Amino acid sequence: MKALLVIADGLGGRPSDYQGQTCLEAARTPQLDELARRGITGLLDPIRPGVRPGSDTAHLSLFGYDPYRCYPGRGVFEAVGVGLEVQPGDVSFRTNFATVNEKFIVQDRRAGRIESGQDRLEAALGELKLPGFPEVSVQFKASTEHRGALVLRGPGLSAAVSEADPHETGRLVLEVRPTDETEAARRTADILNELIRESYELLKDLPLNRERRQAGLLPANILLPRGAAGMPDLPQLPQLYGISGTVIAAGALYIGIGVLAGLEFKRAEGATGGLDSPILNKAKLAVAEFRRGADFVFLHVKGSDSAGHDHDAQAKIGFIEKIDGMLGYLAEQLDWQETHLAFTGDHCTPIGYGDHTAEPVPLLIVGPEVLPDQVTHIGERAVMSGGLDRVQGNVVPMLAGYSNWLKKFGA
Repeated sequence: MKALLVIADGLGGRPSDYQGQTCLEAARTPQLDELARRGITGLLDPIRPGVRPGSDTAHLSLFGYDPYRCYPGRGVFEAVGVGLEVQPGDVSFRTNFATVNEKFIVQDRRAGRIESGQDRLEAALGELKLPGFPEVSVQFKASTEHRGALVLRGPGLSAAVSEADPHETGRLVLEVRPTDETEAARRTADILNELIRESYELLKDLPLNRERRQAGLLPANILLPRGAAGMPDLPQLPQLYGISGTVIAAGALYIGIGVLAGLEFKRAEGATGGLDSPILNKAKLAVAEFRRGADFVFLHVKGSDSAGHDHDAQAKIGFIEKIDGMLGYLAEQLDWQETHLAFTGDHCTPIGYGDHTAEPVPLLIVGPEVLPDQVTHIGERAVMSGGLDRVQGNVVPMLAGYSNWLKKFGA
């Protein structure tokens, strides 16, 4: 059998989101409602009750991994997700291009959310050398807007270091410090502090930044690393379940998690991860992957989370309705005699709060081996009476169970 996991990032909400309803409850979702009538529903704690999930730790938990044991930090997922090669012993970081003045006081943590020119910034940092640590090599790749990823390779490195981003404007770039007492951590902190200074020297007078200043834009004149991580030891889904699989996503984090779990990344045409992303192309690619022979597809969409962070209820409702249309296409195209689909979120992003919260999110599973419950509508309150009750993480293992991929535990 085949299985499809669709994660709508930041799907869940609170009743204060829109006229006494969550955005999911307020949205028109006829396709999801029809799938609910055919499937089984419940509430999902992405990690466990009372835990505010990060997107990284939540996805690990949904995939069946214990994030308390195997979460290495976010940087490695970002690095793998943008296509950097990461080896055991390397230390990876997610990064921001930022704007600082000559005293290294942060003017903007995201350099005005850069719309173009990332390739020129990346090329400039390709010249980055560490005179004090010539034995350490640096890989950098820009991602979307101000984002990027960084990998350090060399002897005696450690991920036990703090970050440089102060998370506020008007403050000095933070000095990176070791977070344990090892020599490797102290050395890695020194490496990063030198790297940050060198990035400023390379970027401050870059022609692109002169052009940005002339256009009234903020210069992207420094690189701020955070989320230090070594290589995780994740059991691969193909080895766990004897399957082949694909990850379809736009954000580096989600691509990286899928790839490190043993899935092959495929990019849908035009996918951006934004509210305007043509997510139907992701659904078309998922169907094509199944027809090509894939057993499992992980499909991620981001816009619902972005709208939550922006406190924009109308945008979140609109994007959920867009997701509903995508699921309608999947409902028409999938072979329901052999396919199970799970739909859920990785966390709540309520409109008023504008960040992740600890409430559970709706979960729907539909397919040939699923015993339907009595729920006929998808929403936080509606699925409280669902047959799954309230579960914690492990959505991929649940799909594996319905699909008869699991090995017996015991005799």
